[in-house]
Amino acid sequence: MSRSNKEVGGYRGRRTITDILRFIAVLLAVVVVVVLAGMFYLQRYVVYTDEGAKLELPPFLQFLRHSGEKPLDSSVSPPDLGNVSFVEDPSGSLSEPGSSSEEPDPLPPAVPGFVMELPLRDVTGGLAAEKLEAAGAEGLILEMKDREGMLAWHSNQEVAGRANVNGEASVNEVLQQWNQGEIYTIARLCCFRDNSVPYYRNKMALRQGEGNWRDELGLRWMSPAQADAQAYIAGLCGELAALGFDEIVLENFTFPVGERTSRINRGENYDSARFSAELEELLTQVQTVVEPYGTKISLRVETQVLENEPLSGLSVDLMERFGVRFWTDHTGLLRLSALPGDIPQRVVEIVPQAEENRSQFQAVIPTEEE
Repeated sequence: MSRSNKEVGGYRGRRTITDILRFIAVLLAVVVVVVLAGMFYLQRYVVYTDEGAKLELPPFLQFLRHSGEKPLDSSVSPPDLGNVSFVEDPSGSLSEPGSSSEEPDPLPPAVPGFVMELPLRDVTGGLAAEKLEAAGAEGLILEMKDREGMLAWHSNQEVAGRANVNGEASVNEVLQQWNQGEIYTIARLCCFRDNSVPYYRNKMALRQGEGNWRDELGLRWMSPAQADAQAYIAGLCGELAALGFDEIVLENFTFPVGERTSRINRGENYDSARFSAELEELLTQVQTVVEPYGTKISLRVETQVLENEPLSGLSVDLMERFGVRFWTDHTGLLRLSALPGDIPQRVVEIVPQAEENRSQFQAVIPTEEE
């Protein structure tokens, strides 16, 4: 007796439990591979703060969190400099005043030399002058290189191109036009604490074992002893001077300090006997490239650096020779006030006013007459 077509057709279309399990296993394997690849790619953007781990994305992925907004600072007005105020959150990135859900602290009274920080979009969007005037500020501070290594402008440095840290090219022209005005401009530049360049250029990095060394915040550092790293920082300072900035504040320009430094590989990139000499080489290069533009170089000196002078490489001699001003907190002010020479008269005290998720810093810049 022949079988019916119905019986044959039904048998061929049937799926077994084994087929279903095999499909699920393949699907799970694909998901695991994608997740692992994503974690490997994004791990370089994970930053550890006092509040726990945070994800700080690069500019081309910022829309995932901040709709493409970039942080920025402000500058200062010409010769007579008084109070300065800018906003910086505890993790080091910048926030626009009033961005907190709570009412922001009132701005300090308008005085000669008062300056404030604004996001870059206010400069590129033409709102900076209006906001400065409304606040009674005479100047603007701009963060031009953050601790992730990201630049607010487009640099011609080969290292910046290879490490994918450049900002938009259109920003350069806007900054150049802005700096031609009457506003005294200060650029903040985070030097060797750089979470991007060492990832692409291991030769320039401080190393731990077979990988890049990371500080207490989980961030990589370029080696201050590495010739290419010194040339990169000096080159960036030269570009900022050419863009018309009146003053550049170098941050994290020393060797790192802290307990985790004991894990750094010793050698040419980390030789304690040469720390001071290497910083002198860097500061000499920076001074040379900005001198034709009349740009001042100031140093942000953290209290921890002052407490670990041999480990940082920074000396009183280097400070006196290369720093126009020294930005520090109250504890640092007390230490700097005890130093010889005119260093105490060149100190900028940064006073934080606590606020949810950020701190408003207010400082006093010595006048030229002082």
